[in-house]
Amino acid sequence: MRILVIGAGLVGSVIVKDLARFYRDVDKIIVGDIDLDKALALEKYDNRIEGIRLDVRDIDAVKRILDKVDCVVNATYYGLAKYVLDAALETKTPYLDLGSSQYGYDEKFKEVGVPAMIDVGGAPGLINMLAKYLVEDLDVVDYIHLYDVNKEVNPPYRENPIRWKYSVETVLDEATMDAVVYREGEFVKVPPFSGMEERFFPEPIGVSKVFMIFHPEVITLAETYRDKGVKEVWYKIDAFNLPWEEGMRWKLIADLGLAGKEPIEVNGVKVSPRSVLLDLLKRLDLSFDGWSGYEMLQAVVAGVKNGEYNVKSATAIAKVSWDTGSLLTAVPASIVAYWLAKGVINEAGAHPVERVLDAGMFFNELSKRRIQIIVRDEKD
Repeated sequence: MRILVIGAGLVGSVIVKDLARFYRDVDKIIVGDIDLDKALALEKYDNRIEGIRLDVRDIDAVKRILDKVDCVVNATYYGLAKYVLDAALETKTPYLDLGSSQYGYDEKFKEVGVPAMIDVGGAPGLINMLAKYLVEDLDVVDYIHLYDVNKEVNPPYRENPIRWKYSVETVLDEATMDAVVYREGEFVKVPPFSGMEERFFPEPIGVSKVFMIFHPEVITLAETYRDKGVKEVWYKIDAFNLPWEEGMRWKLIADLGLAGKEPIEVNGVKVSPRSVLLDLLKRLDLSFDGWSGYEMLQAVVAGVKNGEYNVKSATAIAKVSWDTGSLLTAVPASIVAYWLAKGVINEAGAHPVERVLDAGMFFNELSKRRIQIIVRDEKD
């Protein structure tokens, strides 16, 4: 069994390590990255890991590797997903990504008889399964509210003017795109950072401020459970998983227009503000050495069971550090990639996790990791 992971960054590297640690029947884990040094650095963790240089925009190169593997994990920026999806279609390779929302590929993957699992990370991904676990116990669903929060205990040794804990392009998109909320049978657009509230979460998270940004699980969960009568679905995050003051620097960047993609004219030269910003950010010596804290994903679901109104929450919490990386994002991808490669998941088409995965089977596998799951009655 051979698995390809494209992207050796903050999350891709953790997926590779998790696959190597928990699945001894995987014969080879190939990790490809445009930065060869990043890919090669992972070889020291296990002799089954092979690092290669790979540019996802070179579809022919991607196809040559896909012909040799049983599954591909796309852990790159979601804007590059189509390159890997097209290559996976041509080679008929089971596919997984952390968040692309490319459900338009559903019919194409059905035609070639191959499964593609879309949006399989923490949020979207694990948070969908927390919601599913609660929804399946109800006769009628009133609302599904989703929360994504981090708590930093120790900052990194090295200070930076700005930080990011996942793809910087994704952060910029989230800070500028309208959020989508499902209300009374319709999807409604609202500005990013709207719906701000302070909320208490299970310890050790405690009180945190959260606000709305665009996230695709709002759409897939609303569509999946429409027949249960769900009236409202929304997603809220803290300050992009950073301490509040640091996270709000991304809002300032967005407000100044520095996240804009359209070129503007400066001294007779047309330039994209985002391109300039990204180039400047590449020059930062971003390091998370010394960092530690907790990450949390939570679904709060209300509805009726046997004539009684219920409000319950399901929460996943993990202690994380610069060494472990984001467990709540990487572990779901590792689990589902293994099942794809092994043939456990074989339903053709492009699917969100809640429509394919068995909740009991998924959480049983998750329990083998350092992740705590808390289910409680919110009325208590």
